[in-house]
Amino acid sequence: MLALLWVSGLLGVPGAGAAEVPEPVVERVVDAAGLVRSAGALGSGWVAGPDTVVTNLHVAKAGSGDIYVDFSDGERIECYTAVANRDMDLAVLRCETGRRPSLRLDTTVPAASEEVAVVGYPGGEGPVTTHGVITGDRREVRGIDTVGFTAGIAPGSSGSPVFDSDGSVLAVATFGGGLGVPAAELVPLLETAAGYPASKAGAEWRLRARRSIAMVVLVAPLSWFLARRCGRNRPVAAAAKWTTLAVLGVLVATQAQFAMSGPAHFI
Repeated sequence: MLALLWVSGLLGVPGAGAAEVPEPVVERVVDAAGLVRSAGALGSGWVAGPDTVVTNLHVAKAGSGDIYVDFSDGERIECYTAVANRDMDLAVLRCETGRRPSLRLDTTVPAASEEVAVVGYPGGEGPVTTHGVITGDRREVRGIDTVGFTAGIAPGSSGSPVFDSDGSVLAVATFGGGLGVPAAELVPLLETAAGYPASKAGAEWRLRARRSIAMVVLVAPLSWFLARRCGRNRPVAAAAKWTTLAVLGVLVATQAQFAMSGPAHFI
């Protein structure tokens, strides 16, 4: 019997007689979960709020390339990485999710033996649902007290929601081997991402505008003051010249950032 329970845990299958997350709950999560595709990477993601999708950073890659989320009903949406955390390997994507339902978070510490399920797209196929329990393993990884679970995952399941019998997300499958980032760690990322536009173009133009305005506010009065101190006859013209150069410089730097990581903000 002990051997059977051990094997069941490795396979992510509850032991004999164990309860599973109800099928109607799983179906709701399936509606919110999708296959995330980026340049050379596949993974899983899920809608965490209006126009917001959560996945792993190594899946999204935080790059400027196209990121798509394919849902089981055939809908495809284009996203971009708005906020990311390298240590937690998490990325919050922004995209137009429309009326697609979102999953709520449970930020409390999950109890050992609590029934959970994972919906993901292992190997790019799915959605696939596996059942298990919380193990009580709070192993520290990169300074994070992870959540342990027995529900089986495989390559392509990265970023999947680990949810309970109410459909609340307890963790994000992240570090492999049945370990995930607690839902509470997502809260600051989601709060920051909520301030980003739903479209990548909108986010990029907003960042260009903000940085250009900052240069004008900082450089224009400073260059005018220095021109006056140096005895220039046309301080306004000098200020305009240096302000223009500063704006052009920051736009070039911003464009280089877009080429490497898009408009992503790292926490």
